[in-house]
Amino acid sequence: MRRIAPRILARSAAAMILAAAISAALCGCAAVAWTVAQFAPPQKVKALYRLPKDKKVLVFVDDYLSEVRYEPIKGLLTDRINERLTKQALAAGTIPYRSLADLSSAKARFNDLAISQVGQELGADIVLYVHIDAFSTKDLEDSPLWHGQFQATVRVVDVRTGRLWPTDRPEGYALNPVETPSSENSAANYESQLAGEMADTMSQRIVNLFCDHYVPAAEAQ
Repeated sequence: MRRIAPRILARSAAAMILAAAISAALCGCAAVAWTVAQFAPPQKVKALYRLPKDKKVLVFVDDYLSEVRYEPIKGLLTDRINERLTKQALAAGTIPYRSLADLSSAKARFNDLAISQVGQELGADIVLYVHIDAFSTKDLEDSPLWHGQFQATVRVVDVRTGRLWPTDRPEGYALNPVETPSSENSAANYESQLAGEMADTMSQRIVNLFCDHYVPAAEAQ
C-alpha cells in the first residue's frame, strides 16, 4: 500500500473543512461554527493545579456527607486514579485502596479524623481527597432502567501544612457530572460494569485537573 504524502493529506483535510464550512454557511453562522469545530484539531488544556513533585499520594475517596448505596465505587475510583497518577508520573507513589479500607475498619472514630491525619496514618505526603456528592446507577431502585449519575468534588491536602488546592472553594473543586443514558439490561453484572465505566470517566476528569491534556475542539468552545 502506497503511503500518502503528509502534504497531500493536509491539503485534503483543508479542502474538507472549506467545503464543509461553505455548505454549512447556507444554514447560518451557528452551523458554520459547529461544522468547523468538528474538523478542527484537538485543543490543549492546561492543568488547573500541578501536584507537588516526588510526593507519595493517598487518594481518599469519601462519602462523608452523602453515603452512597454502591460501596464498591470507592475502590473502583481509587484504583483508576492511582493507575493514571502512576502512568502519567504525577506521583512518586500511591497507596492502595485496601490500606485505606483496613484503616477505616481498624481505627476507632475513623470518621473524626481530619483528612491530613488519615494521610499521616498511611504514610502519605499528599492527600487527593475526592468527596462523592452523588452516585447512583438507577433513578429508582426497583426500576428496570439503568441510569448512571456521578458527582464529586476534589481537594488537595498536604498532610503537614493543610490544604493546597483549591484555596478559594471551601467545599472543593466541583467536577462536571458523569451521566450515562437510560438503558435496559438484565445481565447479572451490569451494575458493576456501569459503575466501572463511570469510575473510568470520572478518574480521567480528576487526573486531567493536574496535567496538561487535549480535548476535542468542540468541547473547548
